[in-house]
Amino acid sequence: MKKISFIFYQIFFLIFCFLYFSAFGAGIPDKNNRQNDNSAMKLAGTPTYQILNINNITTWMRSDGQQNHSPSNGNGSYFPRGTGGVIYQDGFVWGGKAYLDAGLTTPAPTQLIRIGGQTYNIGTRAGRIIGTGAMAIAQSPTDPDVRIYRIRRDYPELDIQELKQDAAELFEVQLTHVTTTQTNYILDQYAKDWDEWPVVYGAPYVERNGIPGYQKPKPFSNTFTIDSLIVYNYDEPGLAGIDPNSPADQVVWTVINDLDRYASTGLFGSEPLGLEAQITLWGYKRTDALGNLYFKKIKFINKGGVDIGGGSKGSFYIDSMYFAQWADPDLGYYGDDICGVDMNLFPPMTGKPNSLGFVYNGNAVDAEFKKFNLPPPAVGYDFLQGPLVSGLPSDSGVFNLKRVYGKKNMPMTSFAYFSAGSGISDPPFTYEGGLRWWRMLQGYVPDASTAPWRLYPHPPEVTETKFPLNGDPVKKTGFIDGLHTAYSLSPGDRRIVLNTGPFSLAPGDTQEVVMATIGGIGADRLSSISTLNPDCSIGYKFLMTAIRE
Repeated sequence: MKKISFIFYQIFFLIFCFLYFSAFGAGIPDKNNRQNDNSAMKLAGTPTYQILNINNITTWMRSDGQQNHSPSNGNGSYFPRGTGGVIYQDGFVWGGKAYLDAGLTTPAPTQLIRIGGQTYNIGTRAGRIIGTGAMAIAQSPTDPDVRIYRIRRDYPELDIQELKQDAAELFEVQLTHVTTTQTNYILDQYAKDWDEWPVVYGAPYVERNGIPGYQKPKPFSNTFTIDSLIVYNYDEPGLAGIDPNSPADQVVWTVINDLDRYASTGLFGSEPLGLEAQITLWGYKRTDALGNLYFKKIKFINKGGVDIGGGSKGSFYIDSMYFAQWADPDLGYYGDDICGVDMNLFPPMTGKPNSLGFVYNGNAVDAEFKKFNLPPPAVGYDFLQGPLVSGLPSDSGVFNLKRVYGKKNMPMTSFAYFSAGSGISDPPFTYEGGLRWWRMLQGYVPDASTAPWRLYPHPPEVTETKFPLNGDPVKKTGFIDGLHTAYSLSPGDRRIVLNTGPFSLAPGDTQEVVMATIGGIGADRLSSISTLNPDCSIGYKFLMTAIRE
């Protein structure tokens, strides 16, 4: 009898452990057990994954919104290109309070606070939302146009070495193992995406011919080249600013939605908000500082199609909404990273609040970058354009690369961080975890939802703010990371969160955020941080010169 009871408790314990770790550990990666199964080849032809690899920093995107994570379950971003990984995975997280009325008096059924987006679990699905309000439905993911698109305007003129390098990175194989089948696939997919570029669903295009709307250019041929696009004023897929003759050299685009309840609740237990998000990545074939970064824009639209109670569908009035760039950066070896924010570190940029969150190495030498005889680089995220909100008549902001007067763009409003295995670690993938994220979106420590709200621990001589770790690691002054104290964790596996908000999103409203992801490398780990600011400044100035009045 005792033996049976012992066995019963053993079984109960195993079931408990399984349920516990399924609920609280699901999705958190085991970085020591990465598999390379050449998934890009298996998925080729849809495609589900694409890579932006036009300059010195590369990034992956999946059609459902997963970002900076490769098909083979590895690092999603490498810098300098062809060396070590710098970002394991990143994504967007949003949260807000959902109401049924414009007066914000009737909360949404079941949950008032709802958190969505992507971390290790993906709360979104590929495809747009068709219709609005009560008629809104998610597009079937089996539709042939539900895929991720990638264009490179010079693809007809690629030399064999560039073509092979593109194929090696897309298929995650060594350059010497690239096949003719793979290089042909690269060219065929570029041609297909150029021809089928989904402007009708929101993909950007370059307007040149003066005729409203997008007119597809002629097919490339011996007599119609990429130069012909500009010479004869053809519209083309992609995007450009004030000068239509300086378009981005490579663009990746996908559209996602949060209407799949299984996906939405699988992130942080939150019901859907009814959002469509159009994501654009773009970069420039440059060898200067602009070649060390890429841009990304997320345009989200409150389309509806959510449960508003009583078996009815509709849209929510979303109040107190926050948007965040979440990242799990791994600079080479993942266990010795530290992070910071630039509020005091760098001199302010003219006309732009500082908004750079960054990660650098906690040790002088990184085991992975040592293999390439390189010092550890640094990587950062910069809010170039936050959500557009009401301002003074003298204010101006930017939306869709156009100047808007009487409004302004929100800057980064707080910075948060956590580290795997530390006292401030990953929130669970449950609604409790969502409530902890709700705190973090506002710059607070992601403590249990029953605990008092608190700002991040600060040194005794530093005033508490919503921008922890805002000291100067180069000069070793102020509040910096990696000191192994009550307010400064030991180097480890960091996650960073850059937040902006609050703002509102009524039914039918659209907002957009533009970010830059920037790599910097100097003579050592600290000078690598210093290189981020000029790269960041160049990226911002370049974007501002592209704004159309």
